[in-house]
Amino acid sequence: MVNINTQINMKEMILSILTISLSMFISCCSTLFQDEKLSMQRNDYVGSELRTDGYYYYQEESGHVYTTVMFLYRNGVTLSARSYSTLDLEIVEKEMISKYDKLGKEKPYWGVFKIINNRIEYEQWVAPTELISTSKSTGWIENETTFHITEQCFSYNKKKYSVNEVWRFKQFDNKPDSTNVYIK
Repeated sequence: MVNINTQINMKEMILSILTISLSMFISCCSTLFQDEKLSMQRNDYVGSELRTDGYYYYQEESGHVYTTVMFLYRNGVTLSARSYSTLDLEIVEKEMISKYDKLGKEKPYWGVFKIINNRIEYEQWVAPTELISTSKSTGWIENETTFHITEQCFSYNKKKYSVNEVWRFKQFDNKPDSTNVYIK
């Protein structure tokens, strides 16, 4: 006959073994399935092709209505400030500012960009799968306040997609800081 203390000790030992095993599994998975690295290097943006004293936004009205916001910084960094289910930029700005504390702490949505002549290319981390992958977008610059993205490629499926996104500029003094732990 097994006494009650032996049963409790066995349960504690099994729980400890399971906890240690789970910790080892999670540790191994994080080294086996690492987040993808950006293929583009960060370089300071010293040009005048696009303004950087505000944000760029893309609005979609077919199907779902939303506004997506992205910041471009002089240090060559991008920050996607996510999408909002409205076309009203005043509402977007209020919601966006309320999320600033979360934006900078998450790896997805950070990225880098470069401009060569009238072409723009940027790459950002996205998280559509178990690991954080990347998305690369390319297009052309119409003027200092408008660019068109015509192609996107996602690293998780290696497919190129034709798109027609017109990004417009809005001057905005309350930009979040571009300092982050993900891009050096």
